[in-house]
Amino acid sequence: MYETLTARLDESYTMLGTAQRVTRIREHLFTVVPHTECAHVAGGTICTECAESWQVDYEFDDPFPFARTPHRWTVRDLIDGGQLHVADALTLAGTDIAAVVTATGGLMLPDGRVFDTPSAAAIAAQDRDR
Repeated sequence: MYETLTARLDESYTMLGTAQRVTRIREHLFTVVPHTECAHVAGGTICTECAESWQVDYEFDDPFPFARTPHRWTVRDLIDGGQLHVADALTLAGTDIAAVVTATGGLMLPDGRVFDTPSAAAIAAQDRDR
């Protein structure tokens, strides 16, 4: 049996044009597996190859068997660094669902919800785990 890690994803969002903030923190479980058995993108597995990328949006409990990422990059960091621009549309891989980069450093879905993290926006866009 492999070790299981607990992580939290902040799925909070703001409704465009309002001050309404919906706070939602969801726990996720990840199973530590060898890199040859890892899905790397979905499916609740984590390995040495993808541990750094999962830490972009997810906050993992200790003990964490991988190196901790020293900086968690945000959409705001990418805007400030010139890699993204306000009003850029980002399409979720394998779908026609797009989120628009906002001036506040969020990602706005077509229904007007603005998420702080790419993972939260992707989960909401696909209506997963509701």
